[in-house]
Amino acid sequence: MSKKTAEQASADLAESLEQALKWFQGDASEVKVHRFTVEVPDILELRRRLDLTQEALAAKIGVPVGTLRNWEQGRRYPTGPARVLLNVLSREPETVMAAIAASETVEAAE
Repeated sequence: MSKKTAEQASADLAESLEQALKWFQGDASEVKVHRFTVEVPDILELRRRLDLTQEALAAKIGVPVGTLRNWEQGRRYPTGPARVLLNVLSREPETVMAAIAASETVEAAE
């Protein structure tokens, strides 16, 4: 893949902005919209698979324990980065837990 020149990048950006404006104005004729759905994993099942308490998992992913409880009980659902993190944790638990452990070590050393 070749690198774009500054002029090409500017032209592409201007075209994208024009398409976005048209789309917001209701003209989707030149716009291709990509939508992605990130599933919500079963938080309780995930926590049990990891053999962690609510308090431990909440601390590891950086959310209040009340938030985790709400997710587990279906009163609320994770969104944004939390949803993505939980999905990756569900699919690659060893990798994510190793990364969390490494960051905990760095924080402890600071």
